[in-house]
Amino acid sequence: MPVLLDCRLVAQEYLDWVAREKQNLGFRPTLATVLFKPRINPSSTQYRDLMLKDAARLDFGVASHEPATEGELIQLLGQLNEDPKVTGIMVFYPIGGRMTDEDLMDLVSPNKDVEGLHSLNLGYLIKFKRWLDETRGIKCVVPATAKAVLKTLQHYKVRVERQFVTIVNNSMRVGKPLGLMFENLGATVVECYDKTRLEDLRACVSRADVVVSAVPDPAFAIDPKWIKPGAAVVDVSYQGNIDTAALGDEVAFATAPGNRIGQVTRAMMFVNLIYCAQSLKKEKDAEAIGKGRPAAS
Repeated sequence: MPVLLDCRLVAQEYLDWVAREKQNLGFRPTLATVLFKPRINPSSTQYRDLMLKDAARLDFGVASHEPATEGELIQLLGQLNEDPKVTGIMVFYPIGGRMTDEDLMDLVSPNKDVEGLHSLNLGYLIKFKRWLDETRGIKCVVPATAKAVLKTLQHYKVRVERQFVTIVNNSMRVGKPLGLMFENLGATVVECYDKTRLEDLRACVSRADVVVSAVPDPAFAIDPKWIKPGAAVVDVSYQGNIDTAALGDEVAFATAPGNRIGQVTRAMMFVNLIYCAQSLKKEKDAEAIGKGRPAAS
């Protein structure tokens, strides 16, 4: 049987790091969540509520918003960008409005972009840049789900360099940034999506040393027989794209139902929130020193 990836354990390790780093800030970070009311669905609401529960448990401030129109949404993002009490902003996509999601992502300040979806943050990812300012210790923010997949694999010391990786998703939030992360670490990556022919999907999955599937369609499934011996399988989807119980005994690693990557994704959101808070603190300290005042402790 494959080693089952304990995503709950990995998430807790990062949440423990978040709690320690929070103590060094000297202030209480606040996460603003934005759920577009006309597009509310049960999965987004559940995800938002889980994030709010996590924030309460970690003693973070929260501000939950549900704008009713696209105009209200755009105005709200501008207000949150300027609000000094808000440390990070999390928008639940897809919005499905006149403005594309990709354009809306750029309305969130890159300094408060806990999802790492602003073009500036994605641009740093393309360049494989880890630091916004290494001398000041300010790290780049990268998309949380993609980071969750890699951090989980790294926790279990799954080899990435020189491996063939198939990602079944090419979205801006998961597949595209995850592909860049794997490439930055020396993997050969193929991204499959809804326009990929079935025979090509099967060929890519069958060849892969690492398979990551994140298709939000409950009707979609990958045949477990396609997975080759020794492969690592990460099922990111909420409903499950791969029947773990049907995987062969020779598969090396796999996620398990009820213990999925989503827990690590939420933890990575708070890691990113800490990065945003640290950046804000360093900016405030630099401003205070420039004005002849002591830096915040």
